Amino acid sequence: MQPDYPLYEEMVRRGSRGRWFWRIGSWLYSAGLLGMVLVLAIWPVAVFFKFGRAGVSYAAALLAMAGLVALGSYLRKVSYRIALGEGMDIAQYFEKSGNGK
Repeated sequence: MQPDYPLYEEMVRRGSRGRWFWRIGSWLYSAGLLGMVLVLAIWPVAVFFKFGRAGVSYAAALLAMAGLVALGSYLRKVSYRIALGEGMDIAQYFEKSGNGK
């Protein structure tokens, strides 16, 4: 579970429009990370078998996946701004719990 999922649940409970930004951003972030892992797992095989121009396409795919991660992160930050604008205290959802700290 993502550390800010309780904030998403609060946005859903209040009917915030930021929940859509959070949901799409979360999906893009996760898809980008998974894509990066897959590209990095396949890249050594392409280099080993010398697929020629495949190396360039894998580099482009890696950059595209990094772009998805960045876009997903940005959309989640937009959802935080929307939640702040609607009067939610988002800081309480990011505090670490443990030993009274």
